[in-house]
Amino acid sequence: MNQACPVCRIPLEPQSRYPRYVCGTCASRACSADGRRLIFSNEGIDGGFVASFADTGEPYDSHDCWIDGVACHADEARFGGIVIEAK
Repeated sequence: MNQACPVCRIPLEPQSRYPRYVCGTCASRACSADGRRLIFSNEGIDGGFVASFADTGEPYDSHDCWIDGVACHADEARFGGIVIEAK
């Protein structure tokens, strides 16, 4: 099974659980609808999804983001960390 980043099209390691995940380089460019860069993380070692604006640290109350015009969804990965997938 071939898998590629849905934003930049570079080949990725196949992940059946996350078939439309974006690469780390593209994930670092995630923005809100108004173009503000976003940071996604876990609340702590036990997980928990946290999203904030990179410029102010203020909470971003959504899982939706955009990367180079591609609508995406960010969430906590199954065993911790964050995964961003194209919608």
